[in-house]
Parts: sequence; structure tokens; C-alpha cells
Amino acid sequence: MAINFGGDSWGGCNQAAMRRRAKDPRHPLVYRIEYAAIGWANNIGHSRLGGLTLMQILADGRGKEPHRNTLNKAIAEAKDRGLIEPASNARCLVVSQRVFQRGGRGSYTCDEHGVSRGLRVTPLMRQGDASGASPSGT
Repeated sequence: MAINFGGDSWGGCNQAAMRRRAKDPRHPLVYRIEYAAIGWANNIGHSRLGGLTLMQILADGRGKEPHRNTLNKAIAEAKDRGLIEPASNARCLVVSQRVFQRGGRGSYTCDEHGVSRGLRVTPLMRQGDASGASPSGT
């Protein structure tokens, strides 16, 4: 897949570094959720979290996991700030195609959201395109 941000400039992202940031309790929880979404995102922007739970990833420095209510509030805030897509939940964070795109080998599926391998994400449409295509890839 060719990376296309509708003419906006772009640069690469080290997903392993984003995964480390997601696990770093020095960052505010809402941004750690964004880091996790990007760090574990597959080719369609869905994050399977590498067999971990979001609560495990967001544990504090002593290994204490956030309370479910705290996690849900942080996910809602991340959605409100536009850091993750509205379809996101604690089992699968979805990052906007306007923020993150990935090409090459990798997964094009999401069991949580029922996305099968047959789906192929189209490059981000330029603003004003009347095609009605979803820019999020969801």
C-alpha cells in the first residue's frame, strides 16, 4: 500500500518506541493510549496489543493496573481529543488513517471489529473528495 496523507507531508514512526512510551507511566494515561494505538497498529490501524491487555500495558511503575473505570474514562478522553477513532475499545484501539498508515507485510484483519483479510484500505482521499470513503479504514 502506498502511503498517502492527502498531500500533507509525513515521516516514519518507530512502532517499538511507541510501545515503550505506552508502557512508560511518566506519560499521562490519555497519551499512553494513543502511543499504544500507534505502537501496536496493524496495516489497517487496528491494534491487537501483542497478546497483552490494555490494562497490563498501562500499569504503573509498580505493576498496578488502572481501574476499569479509569481506563474507560481515559479511552473516552482519547476519543474526544481525536487521538483514537470512535470505534476503539479496550480490546482494540483504532488509530486514524489521517495520523497513521502502514504498508508492506502485516495484518489486514481485526477479529474485534469483524474486519476480514479481504478488506484493503484505500489511500486517504483528498479533502473535498465526494466519494464518501471512510478515511479511518474502519
